[in-house]
Amino acid sequence: MSTAATRKLSRLQVGALPLIRSIIERIQLRELLQQCLPCSSRQSLARADLLVLLVANLTLAKDPLYELADWVRSLDLRALGYKNPAVGSLSDDGFARALDKLYEADRASLLTRLVVAAIRAFEVHSERIHNDSTSVKACGRIAGLTRTGLELRRGHSKDHRPDLRQLVYTLSVSDDGAVPIHHHVYPGNRNDETTHIETWDALCQIHGRPDFLYVADCKLCTRKQLGYILEHGGKAITILPHNLVEVRHFYEQMRTSPIAKKLLWRRAKPNYPTLTESFYLFEGSYFTQHGHYPIYWFFSSEKRQRDYQGRQERLESAERALAQLTLKINGRHLKSRKQILRAAKDLLQHYGVDGLIDLPLQTHVHVIRHRPRGRPSLQKVLYRYEHHVSYSLHWSRNKVALAAKARTDGLFPLLCTDPSIPPKAVLQAYKFQARLEKRFAQFKSIHRAAPLLFKRIRRVEANMFAFFIALLIQALLERELRRRLDQRRAPPLKLYPEDRDAPHPTSSQLFKTFDRLSTYAITQDGQLCEQYHDELTDTHRTVLSLLGIEESTFWK
Repeated sequence: MSTAATRKLSRLQVGALPLIRSIIERIQLRELLQQCLPCSSRQSLARADLLVLLVANLTLAKDPLYELADWVRSLDLRALGYKNPAVGSLSDDGFARALDKLYEADRASLLTRLVVAAIRAFEVHSERIHNDSTSVKACGRIAGLTRTGLELRRGHSKDHRPDLRQLVYTLSVSDDGAVPIHHHVYPGNRNDETTHIETWDALCQIHGRPDFLYVADCKLCTRKQLGYILEHGGKAITILPHNLVEVRHFYEQMRTSPIAKKLLWRRAKPNYPTLTESFYLFEGSYFTQHGHYPIYWFFSSEKRQRDYQGRQERLESAERALAQLTLKINGRHLKSRKQILRAAKDLLQHYGVDGLIDLPLQTHVHVIRHRPRGRPSLQKVLYRYEHHVSYSLHWSRNKVALAAKARTDGLFPLLCTDPSIPPKAVLQAYKFQARLEKRFAQFKSIHRAAPLLFKRIRRVEANMFAFFIALLIQALLERELRRRLDQRRAPPLKLYPEDRDAPHPTSSQLFKTFDRLSTYAITQDGQLCEQYHDELTDTHRTVLSLLGIEESTFWK
Protein backbone atom coordinates (compact mmCIF):
# COMPACT_ATOMS: atom_id res chain seq x y z
CA MET A 1 0.00 0.00 0.00
CA SER A 2 1.61 3.31 -1.10
CA THR A 3 1.20 6.71 0.56
CA ALA A 4 1.06 9.97 -1.35
CA ALA A 5 4.03 12.26 -0.88
CA THR A 6 3.24 15.39 1.16
CA ARG A 7 4.11 18.81 -0.08
CA LYS A 8 4.79 21.61 2.36
CA LEU A 9 4.62 25.36 1.74
CA SER A 10 6.80 27.59 3.92
CA ARG A 11 6.87 31.39 4.01
CA LEU A 12 9.82 33.51 5.12
CA GLN A 13 9.65 37.25 5.63
CA VAL A 14 11.95 39.64 3.82
CA GLY A 15 10.34 43.02 4.39
CA ALA A 16 12.78 45.89 4.72
CA LEU A 17 15.74 43.70 5.72
CA PRO A 18 17.65 44.38 2.44
CA LEU A 19 17.37 48.12 3.12
CA ILE A 20 18.81 47.64 6.61
CA ARG A 21 21.51 45.38 5.21
CA SER A 22 22.64 48.08 2.77
CA ILE A 23 23.23 50.46 5.70
CA ILE A 24 24.88 47.79 7.88
CA GLU A 25 27.37 46.90 5.15
CA ARG A 26 28.29 50.50 4.43
CA ILE A 27 29.02 51.33 8.08
CA GLN A 28 30.77 47.93 8.55
CA LEU A 29 28.73 47.12 11.64
CA ARG A 30 29.29 43.37 11.55
CA GLU A 31 33.07 43.75 11.12
CA LEU A 32 33.34 46.26 13.98
CA LEU A 33 31.33 44.01 16.31
CA GLN A 34 33.49 41.02 15.40
CA GLN A 35 36.61 42.96 16.33
CA CYS A 36 35.23 43.94 19.74
CA LEU A 37 33.44 40.74 20.78
CA PRO A 38 35.17 37.39 21.38
CA CYS A 39 33.99 34.41 19.36
CA SER A 40 32.59 31.22 20.86
CA SER A 41 32.78 27.87 19.08
CA ARG A 42 29.78 26.53 21.02
CA GLN A 43 27.31 28.89 19.35
CA SER A 44 25.65 28.34 15.98
CA LEU A 45 25.84 32.06 15.29
CA ALA A 46 28.62 34.39 16.39
CA ARG A 47 27.83 37.00 19.03
CA ALA A 48 28.35 39.74 16.47
CA ASP A 49 25.70 38.16 14.24
CA LEU A 50 23.31 37.83 17.18
CA LEU A 51 23.72 41.53 17.91
CA VAL A 52 23.15 42.38 14.25
CA LEU A 53 19.87 40.45 14.40
CA LEU A 54 18.96 42.21 17.64
CA VAL A 55 19.66 45.62 16.07
CA ALA A 56 17.56 44.69 13.03
CA ASN A 57 14.69 43.75 15.32
CA LEU A 58 14.97 47.02 17.24
CA THR A 59 15.02 48.94 13.96
CA LEU A 60 11.87 47.27 12.64
CA ALA A 61 9.84 46.46 15.75
CA LYS A 62 10.96 45.76 19.28
CA ASP A 63 10.25 42.24 20.51
CA PRO A 64 11.15 40.84 23.94
CA LEU A 65 14.14 38.54 24.11
CA TYR A 66 12.05 35.41 24.56
CA GLU A 67 10.38 36.05 21.17
CA LEU A 68 13.53 36.89 19.22
CA ALA A 69 14.37 33.29 18.32
CA ASP A 70 10.94 32.72 16.77
CA TRP A 71 11.20 36.05 14.95
CA VAL A 72 14.57 35.08 13.46
CA ARG A 73 13.20 31.69 12.30
CA SER A 74 10.42 33.52 10.43
CA LEU A 75 12.95 35.51 8.37
CA ASP A 76 14.66 34.80 5.10
CA LEU A 77 18.13 35.57 6.46
CA ARG A 78 19.60 35.74 2.98
CA ALA A 79 18.23 39.28 3.00
CA LEU A 80 20.78 40.08 5.73
CA GLY A 81 23.66 38.35 3.98
CA TYR A 82 23.50 34.93 5.69
CA LYS A 83 23.69 32.00 3.29
CA ASN A 84 22.90 28.92 5.40
CA PRO A 85 22.61 30.04 9.02
CA ALA A 86 21.93 27.45 11.71
CA VAL A 87 19.08 29.06 13.63
CA GLY A 88 17.44 25.93 14.97
CA SER A 89 19.20 26.16 18.33
CA LEU A 90 18.66 29.87 18.89
CA SER A 91 17.23 30.91 22.25
CA ASP A 92 16.76 34.01 24.35
CA ASP A 93 19.78 33.01 26.44
CA GLY A 94 22.02 33.42 23.40
CA PHE A 95 20.86 36.98 22.81
CA ALA A 96 21.14 37.76 26.53
CA ARG A 97 24.73 36.48 26.67
CA ALA A 98 25.53 38.54 23.58
CA LEU A 99 24.30 41.62 25.44
CA ASP A 100 26.51 40.65 28.39
CA LYS A 101 29.56 40.50 26.10
CA LEU A 102 28.61 43.84 24.56
CA TYR A 103 28.46 45.34 28.04
CA GLU A 104 31.96 44.00 28.84
CA ALA A 105 33.40 45.33 25.56
CA ASP A 106 34.93 48.77 25.11
CA ARG A 107 31.72 50.42 23.95
CA ALA A 108 33.18 53.93 23.98
CA SER A 109 35.79 53.00 21.37
CA LEU A 110 33.22 50.97 19.42
CA LEU A 111 30.87 53.96 19.38
CA THR A 112 33.59 56.27 18.07
CA ARG A 113 34.70 53.86 15.34
CA LEU A 114 31.11 53.15 14.30
CA VAL A 115 30.13 56.83 14.04
CA VAL A 116 33.34 57.76 12.22
CA ALA A 117 32.70 54.94 9.73
CA ALA A 118 29.14 56.22 9.17
CA ILE A 119 30.31 59.80 8.71
CA ARG A 120 32.89 58.76 6.13
CA ALA A 121 30.65 56.31 4.27
CA PHE A 122 27.71 58.71 3.95
CA GLU A 123 29.66 61.99 4.00
CA VAL A 124 27.71 63.31 6.96
CA HIS A 125 28.54 66.89 7.94
CA SER A 126 28.97 67.45 11.67
CA GLU A 127 29.89 71.13 11.90
CA ARG A 128 26.88 71.63 14.18
CA ILE A 129 25.82 69.07 16.77
CA HIS A 130 22.61 69.14 18.79
CA ASN A 131 22.17 67.52 22.20
CA ASP A 132 19.19 66.73 24.40
CA SER A 133 18.04 64.13 26.89
CA THR A 134 14.95 62.12 27.77
CA SER A 135 13.91 59.69 30.47
CA VAL A 136 13.24 55.98 29.93
CA LYS A 137 10.97 54.37 32.51
CA ALA A 138 11.36 50.85 33.85
CA CYS A 139 8.69 48.46 35.09
CA GLY A 140 9.55 46.03 37.85
CA ARG A 141 12.63 45.85 39.99
CA ILE A 142 15.98 46.07 38.17
CA ALA A 143 18.51 46.38 40.94
CA GLY A 144 22.23 46.86 40.73
CA LEU A 145 24.86 49.33 39.63
CA THR A 146 26.99 49.08 36.49
CA ARG A 147 30.67 49.90 36.29
CA THR A 148 29.79 53.20 34.59
CA GLY A 149 27.55 54.22 37.48
CA LEU A 150 24.19 53.47 35.84
CA GLU A 151 21.32 52.59 38.15
CA LEU A 152 17.60 53.07 37.98
CA ARG A 153 16.46 55.93 40.20
CA ARG A 154 13.41 58.11 40.58
CA GLY A 155 13.76 61.57 39.10
CA HIS A 156 12.07 64.12 36.86
CA SER A 157 10.02 61.88 34.57
CA LYS A 158 9.40 63.14 31.04
CA ASP A 159 7.02 60.19 30.66
CA HIS A 160 4.88 61.69 33.45
CA ARG A 161 5.41 58.61 35.62
CA PRO A 162 7.22 59.84 38.73
CA ASP A 163 6.24 56.64 40.53
CA LEU A 164 8.54 54.54 38.32
CA ARG A 165 12.30 54.30 38.35
CA GLN A 166 14.04 55.45 35.22
CA LEU A 167 17.30 56.22 33.46
CA VAL A 168 18.35 59.37 31.61
CA TYR A 169 19.24 58.89 27.93
CA THR A 170 21.21 61.65 26.21
CA LEU A 171 21.50 61.81 22.43
CA SER A 172 23.57 64.03 20.11
CA VAL A 173 22.76 64.38 16.41
CA SER A 174 24.34 66.23 13.51
CA ASP A 175 22.65 69.04 11.63
CA ASP A 176 22.94 66.96 8.44
CA GLY A 177 19.84 64.78 8.54
CA ALA A 178 19.72 64.56 12.35
CA VAL A 179 22.07 61.54 12.24
CA PRO A 180 22.89 60.27 15.78
CA ILE A 181 26.54 60.78 16.66
CA HIS A 182 26.75 60.08 20.38
CA HIS A 183 24.69 58.75 23.25
CA HIS A 184 25.09 58.06 26.95
CA VAL A 185 22.93 56.70 29.76
CA TYR A 186 22.88 58.10 33.29
CA PRO A 187 21.05 57.29 36.53
CA GLY A 188 17.44 58.43 36.61
CA ASN A 189 18.09 61.28 39.06
CA ARG A 190 20.99 62.78 37.08
CA ASN A 191 20.61 66.48 36.31
CA ASP A 192 21.30 67.58 32.73
CA GLU A 193 23.46 70.41 34.06
CA THR A 194 26.17 67.87 34.87
CA THR A 195 26.25 65.98 31.56
CA HIS A 196 27.26 68.52 28.92
CA ILE A 197 31.00 68.71 29.65
CA GLU A 198 31.37 64.94 29.41
CA THR A 199 29.27 64.86 26.23
CA TRP A 200 31.22 67.72 24.63
CA ASP A 201 34.56 66.00 25.34
CA ALA A 202 33.30 62.79 23.69
CA LEU A 203 32.04 64.74 20.67
CA CYS A 204 35.47 66.36 20.30
CA GLN A 205 37.02 62.89 19.94
CA ILE A 206 34.45 61.90 17.32
CA HIS A 207 34.61 65.16 15.38
CA GLY A 208 38.38 65.42 15.64
CA ARG A 209 38.32 69.16 16.44
CA PRO A 210 36.65 71.30 19.12
CA ASP A 211 35.50 74.07 16.78
CA PHE A 212 32.05 72.62 16.01
CA LEU A 213 28.92 74.44 17.14
CA TYR A 214 27.26 72.78 20.13
CA VAL A 215 23.50 73.41 20.53
CA ALA A 216 21.55 72.33 23.62
CA ASP A 217 18.65 73.35 25.85
CA CYS A 218 18.68 75.69 28.84
CA LYS A 219 20.51 73.20 31.08
CA LEU A 220 23.68 74.13 29.20
CA CYS A 221 23.36 77.74 30.37
CA THR A 222 25.65 77.56 33.40
CA ARG A 223 28.83 79.49 34.01
CA LYS A 224 30.92 76.32 34.44
CA GLN A 225 29.78 74.53 31.29
CA LEU A 226 29.85 77.53 28.94
CA GLY A 227 33.22 78.59 30.31
CA TYR A 228 34.64 75.10 29.81
CA ILE A 229 33.50 74.90 26.17
CA LEU A 230 34.79 78.38 25.38
CA GLU A 231 38.10 77.78 27.15
CA HIS A 232 38.77 74.64 25.08
CA GLY A 233 38.08 76.30 21.74
CA GLY A 234 34.40 75.44 21.30
CA LYS A 235 31.27 77.47 20.76
CA ALA A 236 27.71 76.91 21.89
CA ILE A 237 24.12 78.07 21.44
CA THR A 238 21.44 77.65 24.08
CA ILE A 239 18.19 79.16 25.28
CA LEU A 240 18.17 81.07 28.54
CA PRO A 241 16.05 79.82 31.47
CA HIS A 242 13.33 82.13 32.77
CA ASN A 243 14.81 82.44 36.25
CA LEU A 244 17.88 84.41 35.12
CA VAL A 245 18.08 88.06 36.16
CA GLU A 246 18.64 89.17 32.55
CA VAL A 247 15.45 87.41 31.42
CA ARG A 248 13.31 88.76 34.24
CA HIS A 249 14.58 92.28 33.64
CA PHE A 250 13.69 92.14 29.92
CA TYR A 251 10.21 90.80 30.65
CA GLU A 252 9.58 93.56 33.16
CA GLN A 253 10.70 96.13 30.61
CA MET A 254 8.37 94.65 27.96
CA ARG A 255 5.40 94.78 30.36
CA THR A 256 5.88 98.48 30.95
CA SER A 257 6.86 99.76 27.51
CA PRO A 258 7.30 98.08 24.09
CA ILE A 259 10.73 97.66 22.46
CA ALA A 260 11.29 98.09 18.74
CA LYS A 261 11.83 94.96 16.66
CA LYS A 262 12.50 94.13 13.01
CA LEU A 263 11.56 91.25 10.75
CA LEU A 264 14.38 88.70 10.57
CA TRP A 265 13.09 85.48 8.99
CA ARG A 266 9.97 83.95 7.52
CA ARG A 267 9.39 80.28 6.90
CA ALA A 268 6.59 77.88 6.17
CA LYS A 269 5.00 76.56 9.34
CA PRO A 270 6.17 72.98 10.00
CA ASN A 271 3.55 70.47 8.78
CA TYR A 272 1.43 73.36 7.47
CA PRO A 273 3.08 74.54 4.22
CA THR A 274 0.26 76.98 3.46
CA LEU A 275 0.87 78.95 6.68
CA THR A 276 3.81 81.25 7.43
CA GLU A 277 5.71 81.75 10.66
CA SER A 278 7.50 85.08 11.17
CA PHE A 279 10.45 85.78 13.47
CA TYR A 280 11.46 89.25 14.65
CA LEU A 281 14.65 90.42 16.35
CA PHE A 282 14.44 93.03 19.12
CA GLU A 283 16.74 95.97 18.68
CA GLY A 284 19.47 96.67 21.21
CA SER A 285 22.51 94.92 22.66
CA TYR A 286 22.04 92.48 25.50
CA PHE A 287 24.67 90.48 27.37
CA THR A 288 24.82 88.10 30.32
CA GLN A 289 26.19 89.33 33.62
CA HIS A 290 28.60 86.40 33.87
CA GLY A 291 30.79 85.78 30.84
CA HIS A 292 29.38 88.75 28.90
CA TYR A 293 27.88 86.44 26.26
CA PRO A 294 25.61 88.09 23.67
CA ILE A 295 21.86 87.53 24.07
CA TYR A 296 19.45 87.75 21.14
CA TRP A 297 15.78 88.35 21.89
CA PHE A 298 13.37 86.95 19.30
CA PHE A 299 9.63 87.14 18.74
CA SER A 300 7.73 84.31 17.03
CA SER A 301 4.24 84.75 15.63
CA GLU A 302 3.42 81.09 16.20
CA LYS A 303 4.78 81.10 19.72
CA ARG A 304 2.61 84.13 20.51
CA GLN A 305 -0.48 82.14 19.53
CA ARG A 306 0.67 79.12 21.52
CA ASP A 307 1.39 81.23 24.59
CA TYR A 308 -2.02 82.93 24.40
CA GLN A 309 -3.89 79.67 23.83
CA GLY A 310 -2.00 77.91 26.61
CA ARG A 311 -2.73 80.72 29.05
CA GLN A 312 -6.44 80.67 28.16
CA GLU A 313 -6.57 76.92 28.76
CA ARG A 314 -4.82 77.30 32.12
CA LEU A 315 -7.20 80.09 33.12
CA GLU A 316 -10.23 77.98 32.25
CA SER A 317 -8.81 74.99 34.14
CA ALA A 318 -8.10 77.17 37.18
CA GLU A 319 -11.62 78.59 37.13
CA ARG A 320 -13.11 75.10 37.00
CA ALA A 321 -10.94 74.09 39.95
CA LEU A 322 -12.03 77.18 41.88
CA ALA A 323 -15.67 76.28 41.19
CA GLN A 324 -15.05 72.87 42.73
CA LEU A 325 -13.31 74.51 45.67
CA THR A 326 -16.33 76.68 46.47
CA LEU A 327 -18.34 73.54 47.16
CA LYS A 328 -15.92 72.56 49.92
CA ILE A 329 -15.43 75.81 51.82
CA ASN A 330 -16.97 76.40 55.27
CA GLY A 331 -16.28 72.79 56.16
CA ARG A 332 -13.52 70.55 57.42
CA HIS A 333 -10.14 72.24 56.76
CA LEU A 334 -11.59 75.24 54.91
CA LYS A 335 -13.36 77.11 57.70
CA SER A 336 -11.13 80.15 58.20
CA ARG A 337 -10.30 82.95 55.77
CA LYS A 338 -6.61 82.04 55.85
CA GLN A 339 -7.26 78.41 54.95
CA ILE A 340 -9.59 79.27 52.06
CA LEU A 341 -7.26 81.86 50.51
CA ARG A 342 -4.28 79.55 50.86
CA ALA A 343 -6.09 76.72 49.07
CA ALA A 344 -7.24 79.08 46.29
CA LYS A 345 -3.76 80.52 45.76
CA ASP A 346 -2.28 77.03 45.67
CA LEU A 347 -4.66 76.22 42.82
CA LEU A 348 -3.60 79.33 40.90
CA GLN A 349 0.06 78.46 41.35
CA HIS A 350 -0.59 74.90 40.22
CA TYR A 351 -2.07 76.11 36.94
CA GLY A 352 0.50 78.90 36.48
CA VAL A 353 -2.00 81.79 36.62
CA ASP A 354 -0.98 83.31 39.95
CA GLY A 355 -1.62 87.06 39.79
CA LEU A 356 -3.91 86.80 36.76
CA ILE A 357 -7.07 86.05 38.75
CA ASP A 358 -8.36 88.17 41.64
CA LEU A 359 -9.83 86.31 44.60
CA PRO A 360 -12.25 88.47 46.61
CA LEU A 361 -13.52 86.56 49.63
CA GLN A 362 -16.77 87.82 51.13
CA THR A 363 -17.65 87.32 54.76
CA HIS A 364 -21.23 86.56 55.81
CA VAL A 365 -22.39 86.76 59.44
CA HIS A 366 -25.65 85.03 60.31
CA VAL A 367 -27.12 85.94 63.71
CA ILE A 368 -29.48 83.58 65.51
CA ARG A 369 -31.49 84.80 68.54
CA HIS A 370 -32.42 82.23 71.18
CA ARG A 371 -35.14 82.76 73.82
CA PRO A 372 -34.42 81.53 77.32
CA ARG A 373 -36.09 78.34 78.40
CA GLY A 374 -39.21 78.24 80.50
CA ARG A 375 -42.51 80.15 80.71
CA PRO A 376 -42.38 83.86 79.87
CA SER A 377 -42.31 86.11 82.93
CA LEU A 378 -43.06 89.77 83.60
CA GLN A 379 -39.33 90.48 83.84
CA LYS A 380 -37.30 91.66 80.86
CA VAL A 381 -36.36 88.73 78.62
CA LEU A 382 -32.64 88.21 78.10
CA TYR A 383 -32.07 86.74 74.66
CA ARG A 384 -28.96 84.77 73.72
CA TYR A 385 -27.38 85.62 70.34
CA GLU A 386 -25.30 83.18 68.32
CA HIS A 387 -23.10 84.40 65.43
CA HIS A 388 -22.22 82.06 62.54
CA VAL A 389 -19.49 83.26 60.14
CA SER A 390 -19.34 81.86 56.62
CA TYR A 391 -17.42 82.77 53.50
CA SER A 392 -18.14 82.87 49.78
CA LEU A 393 -15.34 82.79 47.24
CA HIS A 394 -15.54 84.86 44.08
CA TRP A 395 -13.02 85.40 41.33
CA SER A 396 -12.46 87.55 38.29
CA ARG A 397 -9.72 87.88 35.70
CA ASN A 398 -7.30 90.73 36.24
CA LYS A 399 -7.46 92.57 32.91
CA VAL A 400 -4.47 94.79 33.68
CA ALA A 401 -2.23 91.83 34.57
CA LEU A 402 -3.45 89.87 31.53
CA ALA A 403 -2.68 92.77 29.20
CA ALA A 404 0.83 93.06 30.66
CA LYS A 405 1.31 89.31 30.33
CA ALA A 406 0.17 89.37 26.69
CA ARG A 407 3.00 91.79 25.84
CA THR A 408 5.52 89.03 26.54
CA ASP A 409 3.83 86.37 24.42
CA GLY A 410 6.05 84.92 21.70
CA LEU A 411 9.37 86.03 23.25
CA PHE A 412 12.40 83.78 23.75
CA PRO A 413 16.10 84.57 24.33
CA LEU A 414 19.03 82.72 22.74
CA LEU A 415 22.63 82.86 23.89
CA CYS A 416 25.61 82.38 21.58
CA THR A 417 29.20 82.31 22.80
CA ASP A 418 30.50 83.35 19.36
CA PRO A 419 29.64 87.00 18.54
CA SER A 420 30.64 86.49 14.89
CA ILE A 421 27.59 84.27 14.23
CA PRO A 422 24.72 86.46 12.96
CA PRO A 423 21.40 86.39 14.84
CA LYS A 424 19.55 84.72 11.96
CA ALA A 425 22.04 81.84 11.92
CA VAL A 426 21.69 81.50 15.70
CA LEU A 427 17.91 81.30 15.37
CA GLN A 428 17.99 78.77 12.52
CA ALA A 429 20.48 76.62 14.38
CA TYR A 430 18.33 76.44 17.50
CA LYS A 431 15.15 75.73 15.54
CA PHE A 432 16.78 72.49 14.36
CA GLN A 433 16.36 71.14 17.92
CA ALA A 434 12.87 69.99 16.91
CA ARG A 435 14.47 67.35 14.67
CA LEU A 436 16.18 65.91 17.72
CA GLU A 437 12.83 65.74 19.49
CA LYS A 438 11.58 63.68 16.52
CA ARG A 439 14.39 61.20 17.13
CA PHE A 440 13.22 60.82 20.72
CA ALA A 441 9.67 60.31 19.49
CA GLN A 442 10.91 57.50 17.23
CA PHE A 443 12.99 56.15 20.10
CA LYS A 444 9.93 55.75 22.32
CA SER A 445 7.05 55.16 19.90
CA ILE A 446 8.52 53.19 16.97
CA HIS A 447 11.40 51.45 18.73
CA ARG A 448 9.39 51.26 21.97
CA ALA A 449 12.42 51.76 24.17
CA ALA A 450 10.22 52.19 27.25
CA PRO A 451 9.42 50.43 29.42
CA LEU A 452 12.60 48.46 30.10
CA LEU A 453 11.95 44.73 30.27
CA PHE A 454 15.14 43.27 31.75
CA LYS A 455 16.20 41.82 35.07
CA ARG A 456 19.86 42.86 34.96
CA ILE A 457 21.00 46.45 34.81
CA ARG A 458 24.07 45.56 32.73
CA ARG A 459 21.82 44.26 29.94
CA VAL A 460 19.79 47.46 30.10
CA GLU A 461 22.94 49.49 29.45
CA ALA A 462 24.01 47.21 26.59
CA ASN A 463 20.54 47.30 25.08
CA MET A 464 20.60 51.12 25.10
CA PHE A 465 23.73 50.89 22.94
CA ALA A 466 21.87 48.59 20.54
CA PHE A 467 19.04 51.14 20.44
CA PHE A 468 21.55 53.82 19.43
CA ILE A 469 22.72 51.66 16.51
CA ALA A 470 19.10 51.16 15.46
CA LEU A 471 18.53 54.93 15.54
CA LEU A 472 21.70 55.43 13.50
CA ILE A 473 20.55 52.97 10.82
CA GLN A 474 17.12 54.52 10.69
CA ALA A 475 18.49 58.07 10.37
CA LEU A 476 21.01 57.12 7.68
CA LEU A 477 18.30 55.38 5.67
CA GLU A 478 16.03 58.43 5.85
CA ARG A 479 18.85 60.82 4.99
CA GLU A 480 20.06 58.77 2.02
CA LEU A 481 16.57 58.40 0.57
CA ARG A 482 15.69 62.09 0.93
CA ARG A 483 19.07 63.18 -0.47
CA ARG A 484 18.65 60.99 -3.55
CA LEU A 485 15.12 62.34 -4.09
CA ASP A 486 16.45 65.90 -4.01
CA GLN A 487 19.37 65.13 -6.29
CA ARG A 488 17.19 63.50 -8.94
CA ARG A 489 14.32 65.96 -8.40
CA ALA A 490 12.05 62.95 -8.35
CA PRO A 491 8.36 63.21 -7.46
CA PRO A 492 7.34 62.30 -3.89
CA LEU A 493 7.08 58.63 -3.06
CA LYS A 494 3.59 57.23 -2.58
CA LEU A 495 4.12 55.61 0.80
CA TYR A 496 0.85 56.55 2.49
CA PRO A 497 -2.48 54.76 2.07
CA GLU A 498 -4.51 55.50 -1.05
CA ASP A 499 -1.23 56.27 -2.87
CA ARG A 500 -0.84 59.62 -1.15
CA ASP A 501 2.46 61.45 -1.52
CA ALA A 502 5.15 61.38 1.15
CA PRO A 503 7.31 64.48 0.48
CA HIS A 504 9.49 63.70 3.51
CA PRO A 505 9.59 59.88 3.72
CA THR A 506 10.29 58.42 7.14
CA SER A 507 11.87 55.06 7.85
CA SER A 508 8.82 53.83 9.76
CA GLN A 509 6.52 54.44 6.79
CA LEU A 510 9.14 52.91 4.50
CA PHE A 511 9.22 49.76 6.61
CA LYS A 512 5.42 49.51 6.49
CA THR A 513 5.55 49.69 2.68
CA PHE A 514 7.99 46.74 2.51
CA ASP A 515 6.47 44.87 5.45
CA ARG A 516 4.58 42.05 3.69
CA LEU A 517 7.22 41.08 1.15
CA SER A 518 8.15 37.41 1.56
CA THR A 519 9.70 34.42 -0.13
CA TYR A 520 7.97 31.02 -0.47
CA ALA A 521 9.31 27.52 -0.81
CA ILE A 522 7.54 24.23 -1.60
CA THR A 523 9.27 21.11 -0.33
CA GLN A 524 8.45 17.44 -0.73
CA ASP A 525 10.02 14.86 1.54
CA GLY A 526 12.58 17.41 2.60
CA GLN A 527 13.59 18.28 -0.97
CA LEU A 528 13.08 21.74 -2.44
CA CYS A 529 10.66 21.58 -5.34
CA GLU A 530 9.79 25.19 -6.08
CA GLN A 531 10.71 28.63 -4.83
CA TYR A 532 9.20 32.02 -5.58
CA HIS A 533 8.63 35.43 -4.02
CA ASP A 534 6.19 38.33 -3.96
CA GLU A 535 6.03 40.84 -6.77
CA LEU A 536 7.53 44.27 -6.22
CA THR A 537 5.40 47.33 -6.89
CA ASP A 538 6.52 50.47 -8.69
CA THR A 539 7.06 52.19 -5.35
CA HIS A 540 9.29 49.35 -4.18
CA ARG A 541 11.37 49.55 -7.37
CA THR A 542 11.68 53.33 -7.06
CA VAL A 543 12.98 53.06 -3.50
CA LEU A 544 15.49 50.37 -4.47
CA SER A 545 16.69 52.47 -7.38
CA LEU A 546 17.17 55.49 -5.13
CA LEU A 547 19.14 53.45 -2.60
CA GLY A 548 21.26 51.74 -5.26
CA ILE A 549 19.94 48.23 -4.55
CA GLU A 550 19.50 45.90 -7.51
CA GLU A 551 16.18 44.07 -7.68
CA SER A 552 18.02 40.81 -8.36
CA THR A 553 20.00 41.14 -5.14
CA PHE A 554 16.97 42.16 -3.08
CA TRP A 555 15.88 38.53 -2.68
CA LYS A 556 19.37 37.06 -2.19
